[in-house]
Amino acid sequence: MRALLVVVVAAVVAIFVLARLTSSPSAKPAAARSSTTTSAPHRSVTTTSVPAATTTSTTVPATTTTTLAPSSVTVAVLNGYTTAHGALFFQKQLAAKGYDTRAPANALTDTNKTSLVFYTSPAYRANALAIAAELSLPATAVVAPTTANDTMVPAYYLSGTDIILMIGADISARVPANYTG
Repeated sequence: MRALLVVVVAAVVAIFVLARLTSSPSAKPAAARSSTTTSAPHRSVTTTSVPAATTTSTTVPATTTTTLAPSSVTVAVLNGYTTAHGALFFQKQLAAKGYDTRAPANALTDTNKTSLVFYTSPAYRANALAIAAELSLPATAVVAPTTANDTMVPAYYLSGTDIILMIGADISARVPANYTG
């Protein structure tokens, strides 16, 4: 009888320990455990049942982005820093990659510390990310124009261009000294 009691106590402890190990702090409290006692002549057996652990899975929808052929994307490159011919230098790089580039121009300010790649429609975001990657710019440099972030861009570029690359101090140092195109 004593051995049976030790086995039952060990089983209850093992179940308790397993239940604690498999529960996480964010999990819902387990349902109450149930015990059943069955009597037989000269002995009793106690069984404990623990509810099965529940599993939650989340399916994340796949994100698809389509990069358009560079020849179908119009890009304006604006010099937003004091480096002479910075826009021309980067405009030629993008034209060599097949992009339909406009004549290089100056931004409305020449004190921009960081470069930005604006996309004027969500359809051009993947291409803007590709341009940023080509220039080793972070993905955070790729933005949709807003009244808060596009104050250095002439308005006519925002309606007639797919992507606007505004050169800042961060990449203007790549322009060779005395570059004239």
